Amino acid sequence: MTNEDYFPPAEKDGGWRIGDPSELGVDEELLNEAIRYHADNEDSTKKYGGALLIIYKGFIIGEVYTTGTLGGPQPWTQSTCNDMKSSAKSVFGTAVGVFLEEYKDQVNLETLLVGNSREDSLIPQIWDHPITDERKKLIKVKHVLSMTSGHESNEPWLAPTPRHFYSGYSGSYQMYEYCFGWWYFDGIPAHRILRFEPGHGFNYSSFGLELLALAMRNITGKMVGLYVYDRVLAHIGMPIGIRDNQFKEIPYRTSKKFNFSDEPGWGIGGDEGCNAYGADRGKSQYGYNTIVSSTFPCTVRDYARLDYLWLKKGRWRNQQLVPEEWIKKATKRFKQADGGSMNYGFTFWILDEWDNVPDDAFMTQGNNMNDSYIVPSLDLVVVRQGNENHSNEDRLNFRKTLIQKIVAAIPRNK
Repeated sequence: MTNEDYFPPAEKDGGWRIGDPSELGVDEELLNEAIRYHADNEDSTKKYGGALLIIYKGFIIGEVYTTGTLGGPQPWTQSTCNDMKSSAKSVFGTAVGVFLEEYKDQVNLETLLVGNSREDSLIPQIWDHPITDERKKLIKVKHVLSMTSGHESNEPWLAPTPRHFYSGYSGSYQMYEYCFGWWYFDGIPAHRILRFEPGHGFNYSSFGLELLALAMRNITGKMVGLYVYDRVLAHIGMPIGIRDNQFKEIPYRTSKKFNFSDEPGWGIGGDEGCNAYGADRGKSQYGYNTIVSSTFPCTVRDYARLDYLWLKKGRWRNQQLVPEEWIKKATKRFKQADGGSMNYGFTFWILDEWDNVPDDAFMTQGNNMNDSYIVPSLDLVVVRQGNENHSNEDRLNFRKTLIQKIVAAIPRNK
């Protein structure tokens, strides 16, 4: 079997193949140095645990699970499900690629999300009250996927301050109502007013994605988690729990926002019993939907299947599950209205300016450094799970150093 033909069976059917690094031309000394850097890192891994999986040419060449000395999964094993946090955004981006192809007669990247009236809106629910910022009518599908919609960032998952209605609204304190800008928390930037005109800036935020997820539910009749599982995740061997286990409560174990789980699944929010974005678990008229920006517990081996799908440009065995053109677009820098760009595509981070890393590399990023890296030119995917968060600078240094050390061990294709 050539590597082009290899796709791993589901874990219950044998899972990933194991490779001998030396037989694959990998520098074992440098590989072990990278693995030690991860496992022995006092600040990033040893305190609260972590997992690292390295797959080269379809072979696992490195796999380590570190049980934290102060907390986290006890023990951390191959079957531990840890929340991939905002790396779930890239799973959602994959769902969007499939959705845009299936419903291309109704919606595309240039389609307005809020629109100019209820009748031409993808989310007519937002028109139940006056639009809180006229610029919201300019938001296009491409803007929320590229983090250029102008939404605020803060995610008050644990509802740290009192909630308040804005004038003219007296309904539920729930997820969509919050995203629409109808209520707010004391001291936390709210969603009534955008930060900038859509397409004219960059601000990393979950809230535009949640609105697009609602649009997808409106059109498909399914929550996103069910939609993408049936069309993609089931075909790449992801466990059925990803579809069936729906967490209304964000399962934080401590105030450090650990949410590892015994089972895989996906969070849901927007209605009774849900606490997404600090909602009060009250009844909402808008109903449940998948939380597409976070809350995606799974094992490193299972998340690596998504990496491998992206590496293969959306193909799995003889099926093109995700349009190849979508994978290409999503993993390239998005150009803003003024022609500038950030190192972000459509739900993926672009690594084209990292030293000693091939410029075709891209990654997913999640809180507590629940990340993955895809390097097509090296046939390399890496998944990292953890439970410790640092300053932005320290996280960037850890992420860069980890992938640089791994890449250094991989032979260059000739």
